[in-house]
Amino acid sequence: MIKLYQIEISPFCDKIRRVLAWKKQPYEVKNLKLLETVTRLPRLNPVGKVPTLEHDGHVISDSSDIALYLEERFPDPPLLPRGVEERARCHLLEDWADESLYFYEARLRFTFAQNVARTAELLVAGENPIMKKLGSVAGTRSMRRVLAKQGIGRKSEEAVLRDLARHAEAVAGVLGARDWLIGEQLTLADISVFVQLACIRSTAEGEKILAAQPTVLGWMERVDAATRGA
Repeated sequence: MIKLYQIEISPFCDKIRRVLAWKKQPYEVKNLKLLETVTRLPRLNPVGKVPTLEHDGHVISDSSDIALYLEERFPDPPLLPRGVEERARCHLLEDWADESLYFYEARLRFTFAQNVARTAELLVAGENPIMKKLGSVAGTRSMRRVLAKQGIGRKSEEAVLRDLARHAEAVAGVLGARDWLIGEQLTLADISVFVQLACIRSTAEGEKILAAQPTVLGWMERVDAATRGA
């Protein structure tokens, strides 16, 4: 049985849940409490990251590595295009989603004043009252420090929203009249970009930006329908 160690709020964990749903693979979810991410998780996975996947004696961390492992073990239906050029584009879009777009959704959810309380609530769901209080404060402060070091945390809110609008327009441009970002069927690129945009859309600011891109919204509906699972 596949076991997925995760934090529900993480878009990277959502990414792997959707990969597993696309592959039609049953799995067991272990939702980690915040304290477990610094006590139990490093014993299982020295990198100490979620998602972490355990299967058949293997322990894999990092959503990209997990997705590639699942593609190798369960090749049908495929997640990667067959052609060399299309595979390269898939990699670039996945990496852009993971390493750039992610910081925009985090900036929206963890630092925009109107979104912080809801994000903190999701982060500490299932915790005891003491950990809810400590975790919500520590979690948001930690993410603010990460965002400041990355650079996007030092941009104004107006600049962040302008950037996001350009990103949404770019996704629409990549799609054009096609159903998927690459080729004729869903790929890892679609899932990777979708999970970040879904987090962005969960905020009022992100919803407004994406509402201006009906092509992107239609594509998001298709990705969600194909990967939502039972």
